[in-house]
Amino acid sequence: MTTSVVEFSELEKRGKSPLDFLAPRIGKVYVVAITRDGCPACKKQKPKLDRLAATLREQHADRLVFTRVHVKYSPDLQEESLRSKDVLRHYFYPTNLILIKSRDRGAIEFYRSTAPDMRELHRNIEKALRVAEFFDKKS
Repeated sequence: MTTSVVEFSELEKRGKSPLDFLAPRIGKVYVVAITRDGCPACKKQKPKLDRLAATLREQHADRLVFTRVHVKYSPDLQEESLRSKDVLRHYFYPTNLILIKSRDRGAIEFYRSTAPDMRELHRNIEKALRVAEFFDKKS
């Protein structure tokens, strides 16, 4: 199982809420990294996030999904980055989200942070797994 990459331009074309597309199933936890071209912090975070994903997949492979939303950017072409900030409600790169699907509210945002420490992200993923299990039992 690898981290999937979704181009923001493709996500934008989806008819439903981007969060519902990124977190389609109850009982799973969705870790989303919003990154863009030319972002030094994104480059720095990528290997750390990949290591965290590999570690957690050993324990929770069937309940955990890692996705990167890639935003195209250049100093001359900033439109996609500006649109992503409107659609995904973020400002900085990389922004990390943890999403959980609920029956009554659809995809909900459990956690959001800009370039978090991986230990903090790991703690919040573990908490989100417990909440997702609760939602799964209620279905």
